[in-house]
Amino acid sequence: MGVWGSGNFDSDTVADGLGELTGRILDDITTEFEDDSNLEPDEWGGNMVPAWLEILTDIAETQRVGVTFPSTTVLTDWRDRYLRVWDGYIDGLEPDPDHKVARRSVLVHTFDRALAVAAERQQE
Repeated sequence: MGVWGSGNFDSDTVADGLGELTGRILDDITTEFEDDSNLEPDEWGGNMVPAWLEILTDIAETQRVGVTFPSTTVLTDWRDRYLRVWDGYIDGLEPDPDHKVARRSVLVHTFDRALAVAAERQQE
């Protein structure tokens, strides 16, 4: 395995490990998208997908070697599906109107940030 620096992330071994870690996160997100009902705001996937996506985006922003990240096409599909489910379901939970607006804003920002990272990675 190659080593190209003295940093904790400067080796092929760690690059492979980052690929495995980010790949597992992507697999978990992908699994939740197998059934749109998983994405409802009171379901596991509805809560975990944006959290996992934020973690994945945080890692990808470091631009470390080995990070696996979805394409803008995949992210656009995820965003559109996720928000369609969220918008169609949230009122049934009778949320506080201010919370509803604030939460949707956070969700949109999470997907927009991931899309920006994906676009930047595709330009490299």
